[in-house]
Amino acid sequence: MKNIAPFFASAFLSGGACLALWAGPALAQGQDFSKVEIQSTDLGHNMYALAGSGGNITIAVGTDGILMVDTEFAPLHDKIKAKIASISPLPIKFVLNTHFHGDHTGGNEAFAKDGAIIMAHENVGKRMANPPPGANGQPGTPAPKGAMPAQTYSGQGTEVKIPGQAAELVHFENAHTDGDSFVFWPAANVISTGDVVTSATYPNIDVASGGSIDGMIAGADFVLAHSDANTKIVPGHGPVTDKKGVAEYRAMLKTARDRIAAAKKKGMSEDDMMKANLLADLDKRWAAPGPNPPRFPRLVYQSVK
Repeated sequence: MKNIAPFFASAFLSGGACLALWAGPALAQGQDFSKVEIQSTDLGHNMYALAGSGGNITIAVGTDGILMVDTEFAPLHDKIKAKIASISPLPIKFVLNTHFHGDHTGGNEAFAKDGAIIMAHENVGKRMANPPPGANGQPGTPAPKGAMPAQTYSGQGTEVKIPGQAAELVHFENAHTDGDSFVFWPAANVISTGDVVTSATYPNIDVASGGSIDGMIAGADFVLAHSDANTKIVPGHGPVTDKKGVAEYRAMLKTARDRIAAAKKKGMSEDDMMKANLLADLDKRWAAPGPNPPRFPRLVYQSVK
């Protein structure tokens, strides 16, 4: 893993009162979590990736505590906590949020009540305080005060250390959202990407919250530039991957962007672009199972310049 220390020069940590709004509970409505099982993948260096329903979790076990990346949906707290306890009895000291979406922050409040300090880029707190409208125009859902980050950082990056483990957070603006953080684990050669990278299906691009296809491509480039053939990469969704997997993902993003940008430049409307099925070949690898066409092309169209 290549050095990312220059990104920490302008970091600034803050802890303060945050407003009580967020975008999480609505995402969990209607889902049956009773049959969800939390699976773990050993990353080495006392680190594990956890997957259940929602965004992937990373945990790093130190000598007196645990660092945790993201918390999935709130109803899964007990299952996630039990899975972590089966790995280590140590307490969770910090939860590091990669962005504000509820499938990554839904368990924040419960883990904070357990004693963890919630930390994220300052834009995560701002988005949780003022979430964009839902898909049907409904207002953002109020968040529990305890779900908000108790500590935030500004600038390009910061570092969180506990005895035996150290995480380096790098803010990457206007990719999946405007508050994304990559979490680098140099000692373990692991990167937790949040939703800037996915490994199984097309990603979501939260255009309403500052996301863009160009930012997603730049984010994938950043991960590639700071990884090597042995780096384990925990994506926001999908199985743990590697540099080769991210390169494949990046190629898909670039191909989609170029095709849709060219169509938009020629004056093709968003609906006509969808009817043209410009990504049919990519769908075979990246479209999620189900009868509904992917929203990804629309999000690319909306964000491309």
